[in-house]
Amino acid sequence: MKLGSGTYRILWEAHAWAGAVASVLLVGMFLLGVVSLFRHELMPWQEPRLRTPVAADEARALDTLQQWLDARVGKDGPSQLDVDLPAPYSPWLRLEWKERGGEKTAVWVNPLSGEQAPERSDLGYFLFLVHFLYPLPGGMLIAGLVAIVLLLVVGTGLVIQLGRFRKDWVRFRPREALRTAWGDLHKVLGSVGLPYQAVIAWTAAIICLNSAVLQPVVVRTAFDGDVDAGLKSIGYPRGAKPSKQPAEAPRVATVLARAREALPDARHYRFSMRNLGDAQAYVDVRGYARQGLHEFTTVRVSGKGEVLHVRQAGGPGATARLIESAYVLHSGLYAGMGLRLTYALLGIFSALCVLTGNLIWLERRARDMRRVDVLLARFTAGGCGAAAFALAAVFLANQLLPDTLTRRADWEHTIFFGSWCACVLGALLFPRPKVWSRWSLAISGGILFLLPWLDSWRNARRVFDPAGSPYVFCVELGLALLGVLFLVSAWAIGRIVPRDPRDARAPAPVLAHESP
Repeated sequence: MKLGSGTYRILWEAHAWAGAVASVLLVGMFLLGVVSLFRHELMPWQEPRLRTPVAADEARALDTLQQWLDARVGKDGPSQLDVDLPAPYSPWLRLEWKERGGEKTAVWVNPLSGEQAPERSDLGYFLFLVHFLYPLPGGMLIAGLVAIVLLLVVGTGLVIQLGRFRKDWVRFRPREALRTAWGDLHKVLGSVGLPYQAVIAWTAAIICLNSAVLQPVVVRTAFDGDVDAGLKSIGYPRGAKPSKQPAEAPRVATVLARAREALPDARHYRFSMRNLGDAQAYVDVRGYARQGLHEFTTVRVSGKGEVLHVRQAGGPGATARLIESAYVLHSGLYAGMGLRLTYALLGIFSALCVLTGNLIWLERRARDMRRVDVLLARFTAGGCGAAAFALAAVFLANQLLPDTLTRRADWEHTIFFGSWCACVLGALLFPRPKVWSRWSLAISGGILFLLPWLDSWRNARRVFDPAGSPYVFCVELGLALLGVLFLVSAWAIGRIVPRDPRDARAPAPVLAHESP
């Protein structure tokens, strides 16, 4: 199939403009998505106390939790509490609740000794949320729109490449002209990652736009504003309101036993307790039950041990099954570690594909750079480098911030966003955006590569020690490899991109106009 010149030009402009406009966010979202795939495995690295195994069976862990509840429920304790049960990557109990002023509090409790320690960091979960832009005002809506733009980019790229895949998807000519080299790399990365990018874009659009737009609209229209009916339609009905009659804490061993009787094939991992200290208290026992693309289960048990509601994997209707399938497919939860590693590799390829697409865009306009092209060059240099720099900065902050610092996790969040904004601003002000991008990537790569040695020094252990925590070993390996990737990218920019026109004997600029 051969496109007419007019059709090809329209599709190319749509492909280029859509990719250029969303490029900075796409690169950041792909990189953060790669890290968030392993957010659970990251926990022993961000919380050193979780690295030592705890010789406590389930019965002992539940007894420790029961003692904690009995000592606090009804005595100015929390009315709502979320409890993550011990797991291979997290052998301690994690408890989270809100104080009366609305401030979130999270602690770790040793299931063997009952020792309690404040949560040091929520790094993995935070990066998972930022991947969807959730912490930003209107972030989920923006992420959904970016996903739709990515679908447009993938669709137009597919049509443009029809009939060319066989010869283009393995052809790379680094010694040819600059436009040819970048174009070959872009086509190879795009062709290899196209199915992955299409699936990620489609599922992200469903997840984000459903949360930001569709769900509120459906509640207002199909359910006449009845939020309870809307929640019930996806399998998460609201619980009873407090009765103002005091009661003792739920018996957690009984609650878990009832949940297993209702769903014996599920792996129950969390208690969501509500109305604690009240006669209408209940516990939602969250679980996983892998059934293809349907996975999430809930068993609601009253404080007296009665089963009130059971949500099977997938939920009660087509809408719930579609949303759940989209999330499971997006996160790679329907298979094992091998699939997540494949997702991670394709995510890195996709980030590079977006970046090379921007370079092609700028190279085609190098001889007649307009103000918008100059601005795009600077945003590309700063924004794409900022994703790497912010990632390195927040990992470094996780190592260096004092454990006794008040609201330590919030400091990590501030450092992440501050680093990202500072890097973008620096690219807009620095006279040579190419140099800025190279240094951003080089510094980021150096930090990530050296982090395993810093952690081993701080915790008095051997670096890359397979005899220690396997999760720490894998995280160290991943950080070092990501650091090498950023360092190689910085080197490649210096080797492939023409030098700044201010440099001696430099040729005429081909890729980007370095000064506005």
